Amino acid sequence: MPKDTEDPQENRVFFGGPIRTLRDGLSVVEAVGVRGDRIAATGSRSEVERALTTADGRRPRPFDLEGAGLLPGLVDAHVHLENLGQRLGLLDLDGVDSLEEACRLVAEAARGLPPGAPVRGGGWSKSRWGDRFPTRHDLDRVAPGRPVALSSKDGHSWWLNSEALRQAGLTRETVASPGADIQRDENGELTGILREYGGDFAWEEDRQTSPAAAAVLSAAKLKRAAAEANRRGLVGVHNMEGRDALKGLQTLAATGGLDLRVWMYVPGLALELLAGVGLESGFGGPYLKLAGLKVFLDGALGSESASLLEPYEGSSNVGLDQMTPEEFSRLVARASTERLAIAVHAIGDRAVRCAVDAFEAHQAVWQAAGLRHRIEHLQFGHPDDIRRYGRLGLVGSMQPIHAPSDRDMAERHWGPGRCASAYAWRTVADAGAVLAFGSDAPVETCDPLQGLYAAVTRRHPKDPGREPWRPELAVTPLEAVRAYTVGAAWAVGAERERGTIEPGRLADFTLLSEDILARPDDPSATGEILLRTRVVGTVVGGRLVYDGRTGTQASGAE
Repeated sequence: MPKDTEDPQENRVFFGGPIRTLRDGLSVVEAVGVRGDRIAATGSRSEVERALTTADGRRPRPFDLEGAGLLPGLVDAHVHLENLGQRLGLLDLDGVDSLEEACRLVAEAARGLPPGAPVRGGGWSKSRWGDRFPTRHDLDRVAPGRPVALSSKDGHSWWLNSEALRQAGLTRETVASPGADIQRDENGELTGILREYGGDFAWEEDRQTSPAAAAVLSAAKLKRAAAEANRRGLVGVHNMEGRDALKGLQTLAATGGLDLRVWMYVPGLALELLAGVGLESGFGGPYLKLAGLKVFLDGALGSESASLLEPYEGSSNVGLDQMTPEEFSRLVARASTERLAIAVHAIGDRAVRCAVDAFEAHQAVWQAAGLRHRIEHLQFGHPDDIRRYGRLGLVGSMQPIHAPSDRDMAERHWGPGRCASAYAWRTVADAGAVLAFGSDAPVETCDPLQGLYAAVTRRHPKDPGREPWRPELAVTPLEAVRAYTVGAAWAVGAERERGTIEPGRLADFTLLSEDILARPDDPSATGEILLRTRVVGTVVGGRLVYDGRTGTQASGAE
């Protein structure tokens, strides 16, 4: 593969491997020509070279794929980019199978820090530890005298020790705000577990940082995360974060330090501010655009705060609502009038129903505005509501890797019967909704190959020998790839710019060691192909930003 050291504006021709355009099913072309940051021609190599040869006889620079497959650039439709960058530099407890091992890792991390310095990290899951929440006392024993704050795998719970609680100003007298949960034991003492908006207390120190220092810190996290995304073959992401991330991304984009296209969904609280200055979905430049608003209707399965129509198995708990149906309906009406798309977090079936009711009630307004409203996660929906959702033509922003990761927890909390409607990509697609696949990183890896594997096999790539979980809910290999390309583009109104390989569109490509659509009618064979596939290169705007054969990143990333 050629090194990307020459003029990025030079005409190029990519050839030497299967090039899947996705324009018409599984169509393949021999070559694709790029002029600047756009696709200029597709077809045979000779046709493309003729089309890109200049009037003075300069031929396009050849880019030999050396057998690698080329796809339209894969886009992760749901990430938390700054959080991913932060997690990459912190203690990682993802996959840790016992409370004892987690505490050992905390103690090890503490030993490597200066006295009093905090231990921060995340990724723990109580479902791996007998399904009980840990407590502050577990951490007090292994990291005395320093604050410890660890977010859960689903990002909806925080585990703090006594010192972290003290520094956050939390006591037994603290009253939780609506939508927050500060857990207490039978004596009224804090256990160290905060859920949902209670987690706002967890990393108080971040809010005490000066704005200038916070901007530098945020940009560093984002740069690290963008480099990781490129390494995984991603050319873009839909980012669900707030002010600090937006400012950091603006800094990177302005200085040429961003090799990843980012569509931002900012907190719903910004609605009136955006409306006041007239900003609409789609505003921005080639590397950073405002996509819309991100709001929450409920919590998460792992934290038992997803909002349900019927209680969790063996309990009276029906989860936590973050907004009333009336509040959300008013928000949909206002945002739709202001041409701002909504991405709403709804995991439980009660939250999904609330979202569908509001979108249906204001359908005429948002469809006239050409908005692409969407539900994030959509992990558990009542069949009646999924059918309504599909008829509305909404976006199903779903994360395939969640299904095999959560399967045991879902069966335990929702019961086998209800799980027939859980993580139901097939049902959502058949109902007529547009699928846009992502990862929810750092909750899960942002590796789209792992997401594709889960989507077509209903297995986890780290446990391929286990029987698939409800395989009837899988999607085909082509549908899965389209959800990371065509669907991700449609979800943000960018379908004229990207998603397929054809002249005039952005030259964003993912280069893979295998043709992952070689066996489109055989999910099992496709799964085997995906397990051995690696990223050979990532091309953004016609430029190789990550070379998988050398492990090198472009100068704009680290």
